[in-house]
Order: sequence, then structure tokens, then C-alpha cells
Amino acid sequence: MNAQETESSELLEQLTVGTAWSGHKVNYCLLTTPVRQYVGYYNADRRLVIASRPPDSRRWDYHVLDTAVGWDSHNTIQMFCDSAGCLHIAANMHAVPLIYFRMERPHDPDSIVRVPSLVGNCEEKCTYPRFLSAPDGRMIFHYRNGVSGCGNEIYNVYDAGTHRWSRLLEQPLTSGCGRMNAYFFGPVSGPDGFFHLAWVWRDTGDCSTNHDLCYARSRDLLHWENAAGIPLSLPMTFESPGITILPTAPRNSGLINMCGNIGFDASKHPILSFHRYDENGASRIYTLRWKADGKHQLVPHGSWSVKERWDFSGGGSIRQMVFCSPVRPQPDGSLLLEYEFVDREAGCWRLDPETLETIETLPPRSACPKELQKMEQNFPGLIRNWLPDAGSSDEAGTQWYLRWESLPANRDRPHPLPLPSPTCLKVCKVRLGVSLNSEQPYQTFQGRTL
Repeated sequence: MNAQETESSELLEQLTVGTAWSGHKVNYCLLTTPVRQYVGYYNADRRLVIASRPPDSRRWDYHVLDTAVGWDSHNTIQMFCDSAGCLHIAANMHAVPLIYFRMERPHDPDSIVRVPSLVGNCEEKCTYPRFLSAPDGRMIFHYRNGVSGCGNEIYNVYDAGTHRWSRLLEQPLTSGCGRMNAYFFGPVSGPDGFFHLAWVWRDTGDCSTNHDLCYARSRDLLHWENAAGIPLSLPMTFESPGITILPTAPRNSGLINMCGNIGFDASKHPILSFHRYDENGASRIYTLRWKADGKHQLVPHGSWSVKERWDFSGGGSIRQMVFCSPVRPQPDGSLLLEYEFVDREAGCWRLDPETLETIETLPPRSACPKELQKMEQNFPGLIRNWLPDAGSSDEAGTQWYLRWESLPANRDRPHPLPLPSPTCLKVCKVRLGVSLNSEQPYQTFQGRTL
């Protein structure tokens, strides 16, 4: 084995969950806990289903909930298990009133009920739901209230003892002041004890109006500061001091909220990887390392021509064509950045830890074992979806994934007939491959389409 070869991932187990909707791409959810494994998906009739099983059983229990997806690829499914063992589900929302379910009794799928409201206001036009853990272990739920180009980020916190939600932040985290809204990368819990957050502003529903890459950090998700450590008042707005970290990034410069990640170097400095156009108008992946002294490093990667560039604009869900991973430090001191330009190139760049320049291009790595990469349906235009577990395995070096096939996103409009047959939705347990010069497992792009 030479320095560019990698060990392949090994399929340990796969279970069929059921037949799922394949008419367009919308992200499903897999959540593994010590007591039960949960899968949230839209079935062949587009109804939201929660399938679950104990870890020692191959038999699934199914619970069909009272909501159904249309053609909107924004309408992802999110799940989280609170400290009492109760499952929470948010799904099927794109600028619509809150759609949220939770268990009334721990680990009991029969007790799932719909809850019409959390706090009672700012729940009329919800999009991009996400659960995460606060530093004190409490469950947080955040989402955008509003529409593209005019929305605020709302953060709520849950008391598992009283089963009550309250505002984590009395003010929205960000506000576009009626002129724009923020699209986030994060928050990401870093090795330095901070939560790191980056975002672009968007002026309208047209994705080409993204502009001005920004950054803030917090130790507790309550108090925020800019990269220089200067406290910020909430909500953070376009005028907040010191938050813009990328100069000259106007509209139509290639910033896209779908392609951005926050990683870290060996010294725990955050590094942002993202897509934008270079001075010639060609697609590039950039790495940006910023420090408190203001000495930012901005380095382009890739060598695609202007004719190849990912040219995007307009509204609705667009198919993501460029992917990049978070930057990850390696035992030899270098940094790894994995990437893909769909239908053109995929691989892994090794970066110099001081300059961030590319010093070597390695072959692509994939957590998907070879036997699962072949398409099961012979239908034109189908893509393979490979989504990592939102929970965790109890066995070191292994991870669960969801696998299904679908047509890609189509600007939230129906695909023309005929449509593919319902897909076979599977959960797959994989022993992750490890590269020769790295102790890091294979990166999987969240919700990637291949």
C-alpha cells in the first residue's frame, strides 16, 4: 500500500426499513440511541413515518404521523432524544407553521403526539429546524422564522422535567432587519471550548444574492463575540462590528449556503471551507483561517475552468454540485480537505498547516462500501443518498448510515412523469476505513447526492 491508498469501509450489517418516497430528494433522519434506533422518513404515500427497533431486534415498529411531504426539498426530518429518553421530531417545514412531535413516555413510540406550539410566538413560518445540546446538557431547538431574504433565527431550550419549552435567547440570534436573512454554517462545538458560527446574508429568495461571509463565537450560546473577542449585542445584524471575515464578497460572487463547513487545525484555530468564484469567475473551494489579530489567510483550491463552474441562481431547492468537508488535522501535521465537484472530480487535498496551500491530491475516500454504491433501480436520473447517523454507535470505529435512492431536488416543483418506484430504505452499519497517514475516519458529506 502506498501513501495514497486507503483502506475501504466494511459493511457489517444492513437492515431494510421499508419502502420510501423517491420522487425527489429530501433528507431523512437516522438516530441511534442505546435503547432504540429511530428512522424518520416519508413513505411511498409521502406520509411521515417513524420506524424504531431495539438494538437487539431486526423487527421495526412503525408509526405514521399526520403530515405528508409535497415536492419541497427543504422539508427535512430532524430528531433528537432528550435526557429523559423521549424522542422529539421536527419535519416538513418550509415557511409554514411549526410541525413538531414528541414522546410522552421515554422510549415509547406509541406515546408520540403532535404538539402545536413550543413558546407561542414566532412559529408561523418555520424552516431549517435543528436540535443540538447546550453546554449544560439541555436540548436546544432552533429554526428560521420568516422567509428567504427576510427571517430571524430563533433558539428555544427544553426542560425535560417539566416538558416545557422557553426561549434560550430573548432576542433572535440574527436579524436581517427586514432586508435580508442569515444562512448558517453551524454552530459547531470546537476543541477550544467555543461554539463557532459562520454565515452568509441573503437579500431575496434568489440564491445568487448571498453575500458577506460572517463569523461569531460563543462559550454558552448565550453571549456572543466576534473573532477579536469583542462582545456582540443580539440580534446580530449586518451592521454588527467585526463580524465580516471575507471582504469583497458581494452578490453573485459564488457564496452558497449549501457548501460551507467549519474545521480546526492542530492549534485549535477555526478554518472555514466554502465555495465561491475566483477572480476569473471559476468555481473554487476556499479555506479561510481567521485569528484575533485580524491576519486572515484565504487560499483557493481546485483548478476548474470558467466553463465548468457551478452557476446557480433563482429560488427553490437547487441540486448541490460542489461539496467540501471540514478541514481536519492529521498526525503528520498536515490538514485534510475532502471535496467533490459532481460529475467532474472528487478527492482529498492535503494542505500545508502553515500556509493552507495544497501540497498533495489524494484519491477520494467514501464511507459507503463498494457493494452499496451500485444503483438498485435502473431509472434515469436517480441519485444515491447516503446519510450519517445523528446519534452514535456503541462500537468504536463503526457508524450507522441511511441509504436510499431518489430523483434530485427540482426547485421544489414536481418532476415530470413517470416517476421511479418507491425506494428501498436501508440502515447500514459500517466499519470505517482509515487512510494510511491518518487516524481520522472517512468524511461523509451530510446529505450528499452522488
